[in-house]
Amino acid sequence: MSPTPVTDPKIIEFIDEMVGFAKTAEETLSQIEKDPETEKSRFSVFSDRMFTIRGTALQLNLPHIAHIAGISEEIAIKAKDASTRAQIRKCLGSLWDALSTIKYLLENHLSETSEEQQFLITRLEDTLRRLGGARPTISETDIEDLLKQRS
Repeated sequence: MSPTPVTDPKIIEFIDEMVGFAKTAEETLSQIEKDPETEKSRFSVFSDRMFTIRGTALQLNLPHIAHIAGISEEIAIKAKDASTRAQIRKCLGSLWDALSTIKYLLENHLSETSEEQQFLITRLEDTLRRLGGARPTISETDIEDLLKQRS
């Protein structure tokens, strides 16, 4: 299923906002690259930006951007606690690739790029798997059940 084309000026404004979040993420990766071992705590800034991009992309029915941002968020969280320089470099490389793709997709949100996206997603998922996998998640149904139990 292809995403719904986004042409509404208000929605374009949100996409521009996401581009700004991506710019902050880019600046953060540049800072980390200067001294990866000392600056790796800055991965939390990157993960926050990806969280924001993911949420906004879901609201705008841009699931392909949301998916890449979600995997990137998880890698950044793992990268913050990476124990070796090689792991940090691998995370940096993956996150640069993801960020470049997200920026491209935001700027060309009406274009079809599924083949390139799938290649990147496979690489990102492999990196995340090698770092121990994503954090456990809870479904909306599980949350609703927990809230009902509290009442």
